[in-house]
Amino acid sequence: METIKQKGTVFTEVNNKLDQVESMLMDFTNSKLVIMDKEYWLRDWMTLSDYCKKYNIKPSRLSNWMERGVVPAGSVIVIPELNGLKLIKDQAFMARSYKARAGIGAAF
Repeated sequence: METIKQKGTVFTEVNNKLDQVESMLMDFTNSKLVIMDKEYWLRDWMTLSDYCKKYNIKPSRLSNWMERGVVPAGSVIVIPELNGLKLIKDQAFMARSYKARAGIGAAF
């Protein structure tokens, strides 16, 4: 059991280091996307698939969040020139329960 925990820790550390290297490369290249005269820095955006992997959620859940507005429309870019490729802002989104959304039980 101990070796499994160690392997998981090493795997997490390696993934974190790879994310850091990728971030440094994006900062170094200063890659940006220009759509209708608006600039989007690629270090701030990722594909939906990469988002699901990074934040450990299922694609169907992300799609549901996008439809319901949990992910704001301004946090998704559709690129028609790339066959409708969608990019999502690299930030954590979280669905809230109905009670939390409606403010039921909230202290005023």
